[in-house]
Order: sequence, then C-alpha cells, then structure tokens
Amino acid sequence: MARIGVISDTHGCASSWKKAIEIWKDVDFIIHCGDVLYHGPSNKIPENYDTLELPHLINSSKVPVLIAQGNCDSRADQQVLNWPIISPYVFAWWKKRIVLATHGVNFTRTREDVEKFKPDIVFTGHTHVASINSEKGTIFLNPGSASLPKGRDPASVALVEQENISIITLDGVVLHQQKWDFEDSVHGAE
Repeated sequence: MARIGVISDTHGCASSWKKAIEIWKDVDFIIHCGDVLYHGPSNKIPENYDTLELPHLINSSKVPVLIAQGNCDSRADQQVLNWPIISPYVFAWWKKRIVLATHGVNFTRTREDVEKFKPDIVFTGHTHVASINSEKGTIFLNPGSASLPKGRDPASVALVEQENISIITLDGVVLHQQKWDFEDSVHGAE
C-alpha cells in the first residue's frame, strides 16, 4: 500500500514525532513541512521540547524524511539532522504523481509555483491550522502543527494514501478526510 506521512511545525517536540510514527505505521516516506527543531520567537516552548532527542528520532527513521525549510529552521539545525533542510521546496515523484512541499510562509508564491509546476498535491505548514482543499485539480494539504496547534483543532499530522487523505490527531482521531481519486488525478503523468 502506498502511503506518505506528512508532519509540520514540530518545533522541537520529540513526543509529537513518536506519536506520528505510531499513527502512520508503514509509509513510503515522510515529508516534514518545516519548523523542525526551534520553537521560534513568537511561539511558546512546546511540551516535551527536546532538541536533542528529536534529531536523533528523525535521523533514525527507517524511511526517507524530506524536509522543506521553515521560517524557524536554521543552518545550525542542519548540523544535527542527517536529512537536508536547505531548500524551501521539496519535490517528489510518488506513484506517477508530482508532490510539492513547502513551509508556506509565502502562499502567494506557492500558488504561482503551482501554476508553473502543476503538482497533483501540495503540502504546506506554517499556519498551524489543519486543512484539505482542492483547487484547479491540485490538492492543498496542511497537516496542522504537531506541537503548537492554533485554531480549534488539536495537534495533528496527515496520512496520504491512494484512496484517502486524512488529517489525524496525535491521539489517532480522524479530524478531516477527503477521498482522492488517485488514478484520475488531473496533473499526474500517465
């Protein structure tokens, strides 16, 4: 079964990563939409803030971890992570579909890039608010924040499968779900 684990805005919270791994089970790879280790100057320090354990957990992942650079990620973070985070964009080719991930700081720019690259699905973070939307044949997914949620939803991650896209709380409750007609994706290659 083809699956992608999607997480964003862990902000140094190791327990969030552990819970996400339990929710995702077996995935092809993990996409982190940025703000991995540092809590940032405008956020409170999350519970279980552990910038020593979280890099260890990420580095020991049995599947690739693709990380888009967030506004709180620095070069110092890269020194402790084995997976590169130097790029604001991650592109992946997954089951004949184009995946684009970015932190989402400049959503206007993200929309322009969607027009240019025509991805099937776009993952963003930054807002700490979970959402799934479709626009002109592209699905936009924000998994919410795994450590510092804003809005009404609790901390969450996402699971992308060939049939469904789900946003799931760290307690395993499905918050939002959308069917995805994977085979009939508008932008996917044949």
